[in-house]
Amino acid sequence: MPRLLNDINVLDRSPIFVALAEGRTAPINYTIIRHEYTIGYYLADRIYPNWLTFVKIIPRPLGAKRKYFANKQESTRKDVE
Repeated sequence: MPRLLNDINVLDRSPIFVALAEGRTAPINYTIIRHEYTIGYYLADRIYPNWLTFVKIIPRPLGAKRKYFANKQESTRKDVE
């Protein structure tokens, strides 16, 4: 049923996220400001689980940098959808 396939139901059926939950993903290595990361990330909203791989929106950003980041993140997430 197409109407029943909301974001969370799709997440449960996605082979990408099933493999991620089971730790069966290809290694990913990148560095941001001298901090090394070994896991990919996905832009998400608040309905997704609290997994390290989900970068969620900032609900009430305080300060210019956080507001800028939240605005860019939300617009990028919407573009992807």
